Amino acid sequence: MKDTVKWPTFPYDEHRARITRAQQCLDQHRLDAMLLFAPVNWHYYGGFHDPAQLHSSVWRTALLVCRDRDPVAVPHLGLYPSITTQSWIEDVRPWADADNPVLPGLPRAFHRLLLDTLADLRLDDKRLGVETGTELDTYLGIDEHRALCAALPRAEIVSADPAIWAQRMIKTPWEHAVIRAGARRACECVRAAFEAIHPGANERDVHRAYWRRAADLDMIEAPSWGTWTCFTTNAREPLGFNRWIVGPVDRIIQVGDQGSSDGGPSYKGYQFDFQRTFCVGPPPEKLHTYHRLATDAHLETISHVRPGVRICDLHQAALHALARRGYEWPPVISFIGHQEGLNHHEPPWLIAGETTVLQPGMVLAIEIGAFDPDGEVFGAMPEDVILVTDGDPEILTAHLSHDLWIA
Repeated sequence: MKDTVKWPTFPYDEHRARITRAQQCLDQHRLDAMLLFAPVNWHYYGGFHDPAQLHSSVWRTALLVCRDRDPVAVPHLGLYPSITTQSWIEDVRPWADADNPVLPGLPRAFHRLLLDTLADLRLDDKRLGVETGTELDTYLGIDEHRALCAALPRAEIVSADPAIWAQRMIKTPWEHAVIRAGARRACECVRAAFEAIHPGANERDVHRAYWRRAADLDMIEAPSWGTWTCFTTNAREPLGFNRWIVGPVDRIIQVGDQGSSDGGPSYKGYQFDFQRTFCVGPPPEKLHTYHRLATDAHLETISHVRPGVRICDLHQAALHALARRGYEWPPVISFIGHQEGLNHHEPPWLIAGETTVLQPGMVLAIEIGAFDPDGEVFGAMPEDVILVTDGDPEILTAHLSHDLWIA
């Protein structure tokens, strides 16, 4: 065990368990190693990340997760301090783009060092996985991918994504504890924002209140960052209540405004995607009607979350829950949720054709919407972060009431 790890991203036992599970997934997917270029995967498998978002070939870094040996990091020297003090990875082979007096004589070219490392580990003629899918910011450009394939003519380079998500889909007990604590804090952030909503306030004031509370609660870690959106609008403005997924503007809040809080900050890298609806001043009865309908259908759908349930069946249960309450219009989105974790959205998506079976340890974001087709009121799309357990589902964002918030 490294004796330089002063501020570990996660405990040593968690590190060993993740690597052991990764090696099992590699074996199941017939991979000899994964070459990981995405910081979110460095975080998950290696306990280090890229807090400065250094997305450039100048800072190129990779983590090798191997089937039959411990991981190897090939980082730019700029990431070496965090790997030394936060990561349990012991085999670290840094490079630098210029001479450095602290560690002189380092290799000067990342790709040459990476190829030499693969040859040293006897992986240059093996089956290697790299990140390829749309659910990850891969950090590996198309030209770099082509050059890597050309430089390893004897290797078979395939997608690592199936092996990655086979592991990351099921959260560990340590992750459950972090997500549970973060969800509670995220609810406090939304409450602080909602308390700042009143006629005459600037929409930016609401966001300031939110992020001040997030900072107070230590929700400031990379590699993830906040994905929170919160808007106010009314039927008289351009697009009316279709103003959605937007950032704050210099808009003065007024009586009659309606809106929604969606997404959230991150805690120790983990994301929180949940929604609540508000109204400024007395809400129209029509808004109450849609809010009650959406909330009841949402909670009924959550009650179906059990191990062994297929996602397509859960999707169908949500549509039935809406229809039973008289909501006959087609959904505004094709899914009723997704998985949640280090990424804001993680597969599998909760869609009609998804046959993945729910398992204990999965963390879902479930969102069921009922909107006014006439556009006279906003409606509602309550969303919660849900932990799948062996018994009843655990609503991790239940710390914030599902009631319509009246500012």
